[in-house]
Amino acid sequence: MPADLDLSARRAAWAALSELFLDTEPDLDGIARALAATGLSVAQLEVVLRREVAPVLGPNLLSVAGVWQAFDLTPVEERFRAGRARATLGGWWALRAVRADWARIVAALS
Repeated sequence: MPADLDLSARRAAWAALSELFLDTEPDLDGIARALAATGLSVAQLEVVLRREVAPVLGPNLLSVAGVWQAFDLTPVEERFRAGRARATLGGWWALRAVRADWARIVAALS
C-alpha cells in the first residue's frame, strides 16, 4: 500500500466515490464534502477513482438491475490489497459516463 494514502482515508474516498456508480442520481455536493473530509488532494482522489473504484464498480452502470442503495466495498479493498489497483477498459468507460459529475465535484473541491 503506498504510504501517501492511508487505508482509512481510502475507505472514506471509496465510499464517497462509489455513489457515482449507483443506479440513482448522485448527491454531488455530499460526495464533495465527504471527499474533502478525507484530506486527500484532488490528484490523489483522481488516482483512487481511476484505479480503484471505477474498475470494480463501474460495470454497475451497464447492469439492467444495478445496485441502487450502496455497494459492498470489500471487492475494492481486496483488489487494492492484492496490488491489482489499475485502470481498466471497463473503468475507462465508466469514467466517461461520470465525467461531468466528477468535473462538478472537482470544482467544488477547488
